[in-house]
Amino acid sequence: MDQNKTPIIDALRLYQKKGITSFDVPGHKRGRRVCDLQKLIGKRTFLMDVNAPVGLDSYSKPHGVIKESMELAAEAYHADNAFFLVNGSSSGVHIMIMTVCYDGDKILLPRNTHKSVTNALIMSGAVPVYIGPEINEEFGIACGVSEAATIRAIDENPDAKVLFLVYPTYYGACSNIKAVIDYAHSKGVIVLVDQAHGAHFSFSSALPKSAAELGADLVVTSTHKTGGSLTQSAMLLHNEGFVKYHSIKKRVLMFHTTSPSYILMASLESSRKLLATEGEEIFSELAWECKKAKKELSKIPGLVVLNPNSNSSATHKYDPTKIVIKVTGLGLDGFDVYDIMFEKYGIQMELAEPTLVLAVIAIGDSKETIHKLVDAFKDLSDTYYGKYEPLVVPQERIRIPPSIMSPRQAFYSEKKAVNIEDAIGEVAAEAVMIYPPGIPLCVPGERITSETIAEICYCKDNCSCMQKDSIEPDKILVVIPDEENDKTDNDNKMNNVINENINVEDD
Repeated sequence: MDQNKTPIIDALRLYQKKGITSFDVPGHKRGRRVCDLQKLIGKRTFLMDVNAPVGLDSYSKPHGVIKESMELAAEAYHADNAFFLVNGSSSGVHIMIMTVCYDGDKILLPRNTHKSVTNALIMSGAVPVYIGPEINEEFGIACGVSEAATIRAIDENPDAKVLFLVYPTYYGACSNIKAVIDYAHSKGVIVLVDQAHGAHFSFSSALPKSAAELGADLVVTSTHKTGGSLTQSAMLLHNEGFVKYHSIKKRVLMFHTTSPSYILMASLESSRKLLATEGEEIFSELAWECKKAKKELSKIPGLVVLNPNSNSSATHKYDPTKIVIKVTGLGLDGFDVYDIMFEKYGIQMELAEPTLVLAVIAIGDSKETIHKLVDAFKDLSDTYYGKYEPLVVPQERIRIPPSIMSPRQAFYSEKKAVNIEDAIGEVAAEAVMIYPPGIPLCVPGERITSETIAEICYCKDNCSCMQKDSIEPDKILVVIPDEENDKTDNDNKMNNVINENINVEDD
């Protein structure tokens, strides 16, 4: 297929020229009344915001430009089929898990998954069997799950239907998923991959290959994160085999709006064309500039840069476009640096953690933006290095607390709000996380431990982006125990599948 083609964009351009008087939705009638948003972004955006008029296509039963555009995307991403998503990769995660998991089914997955996975477990009723990721002790962050640990989890859970992988991690670590996918398939296990932070993969020899190209059954990519499409747009990739096309399409339509934004779909099409036709040149240059930047940053006093050649059995490759900088040598934590970079240098970092900050280099970056980042950190070091003692912060650990009930059972149970400090020993009825990265500190159905409370309290005191259901900042929702049984009895009444749930970590 010709990857220079843009059928949706061409159809929108042609429709605009017709000067149609609209008596369909959306109600702004292509921007006929001037509003504040139109003053900000211009009328052209409103002209392109159409529903499914004559000459375009219907997402629910595509036969024209949407169908052709998704076929072009499938070819570009090395998949059998592609679906445009207009509710982010979170909706793709929901669709994937709801397609292959039913109430009580076992799903193998790393503990450091996004909150969308927890939500999908609640909706599906699937029972998680967590695999412990390796930890980079120097940076206090999770890497991927090792090949050995994942294969052991498959072997020790022969009744597991599904394996869910994160590739890459938020920090760019890529496990050897090709070997894992092949082994899982040999055991009849379906492989789902959250590739939200790797939408640019496979488009340059400087980058890792995409999970779809490596044979995963279903893959979700946040095209807006690194591929250049508009926020909230993503793609779901499908390879025919263990998961049939009609099954995944049915779930896509169940979860997808019946009025998808043509602007978002056009942005996915535009991103696909740019990646497919210029991705090799763009990302080869960006990867080279990132390599030089990391070398310069590593020489700055007080900073340590994540080494892409670090020895880890769980890290097969690193995404070269992720720049992870440990800042505690400046006497600051990551949250301090996150704020300073914005307020003093006009730089928005992707996220902060206790020890580090993360910069995501994507298709819109250039040599100039990367150099601005390096210069800002040089000035930051000149300002703070030696002024304070190096900071010692709690090391992040990916702990796997005891699972008392499935996330679905906990979510729909009777619950109460208790003080966070008083919640030790209770069963969580909600997920608690900081966002980004959106990885839960506790998951519904898990026993809350003292370590969990310490992490929650540290994050509550040091960052403002904690998310939980309880509207009271100092409380957490927990399951109300069965009045006829004490906690020990409740533990013994766990679902049989939960009883077999084990925490799989490397020896």
